[in-house]
Amino acid sequence: MLTPKQKNVLEFLQRFIQENGYSPSYQEIADAFGLSSRSTAQKYVERLRDAGFLDMEANSKRGVTLKQSGCHLPLLGKVAAGKPIEYSIHQEFVEVPSSFLRIDAEHFCLIVQGDSMIEAGILDGDYAVIRRQDHADNGTVVVAAIDGQATLKTIFRKKNRVELHAANPKYDPLVVTPPAQLRIEGVLTGVLRNLSAAR
Repeated sequence: MLTPKQKNVLEFLQRFIQENGYSPSYQEIADAFGLSSRSTAQKYVERLRDAGFLDMEANSKRGVTLKQSGCHLPLLGKVAAGKPIEYSIHQEFVEVPSSFLRIDAEHFCLIVQGDSMIEAGILDGDYAVIRRQDHADNGTVVVAAIDGQATLKTIFRKKNRVELHAANPKYDPLVVTPPAQLRIEGVLTGVLRNLSAAR
């Protein structure tokens, strides 16, 4: 887990490289954060390298590059895009692009089962990338657990109930009353599709 300052430095590097096409110098990093010296900036970069976020080219003024390889997330089973189904821990992993992930959060994957989210571009057999958290804004696609079973839906909170909406007109919303019966397991951050898989 990165410290808040390390996270800020990493985000600065990501923005700088995206906007300029090359990495900042240690002096530019130091100036951006009011650090006392270039060597202090270099220590931050070295920590990010050791944590697996960066590569560093020795003896280069602008030798910092972002690692583009994905991360391997645990596959925790299947989630219904339809009626809720149970999911359980599997001993498998899925490689996910780092752009799907937030560096300060835990993530996992689930295999989508069913067709209730097809109009949101989420198809049967897709891998749903989920950021683990227990809250979500209205209109967010979440993994919600009801009586120990999980479903992938768009959440809407009403005055004394929660509605989980499909993205397929043949499915009615799931209405949960009281709202305390529902537990949010995480929010959707991306979808991966295996084009070679049989449909």
